[in-house]
Amino acid sequence: MSRYFIAEIMFEHQIDCLCPDGGHADVVTISKGDILEVKNERRYIDDFGWYFLIFINKSRDFFIAIEDLEHYFKCGYILSLVDLDLKVNYLQFKIDQTLEKGDEESFLQYTKKLTEASKNKSKLDIYVQRSEENLFI
Repeated sequence: MSRYFIAEIMFEHQIDCLCPDGGHADVVTISKGDILEVKNERRYIDDFGWYFLIFINKSRDFFIAIEDLEHYFKCGYILSLVDLDLKVNYLQFKIDQTLEKGDEESFLQYTKKLTEASKNKSKLDIYVQRSEENLFI
């Protein structure tokens, strides 16, 4: 699984409290364009399973169940760089098809989606490069 993701849509995540009293549960809103970085720190909690530490935009951190992370990924709430590469390629293909057909309405829709996907890809790519550069300093 990738370490870096970008939120494709806004969604809320219920943060599970891992303490015995359960008093620290919270809800975090993950906005469209937020970058999620999965860190190497993880914990196994009996009766709950694996939790991974994630950072959102390098400012907010919390532990998330692997099942929740997988759910967000499978539902398309978050995308990796590979997903964005595939999306950009697909949208470029669809734009080529609309040009061949002369379908102006579809062309404008796919162009808008391509612009957004390209911006997200660039944003995530820059974040990954900067994060990996900081590892070697």
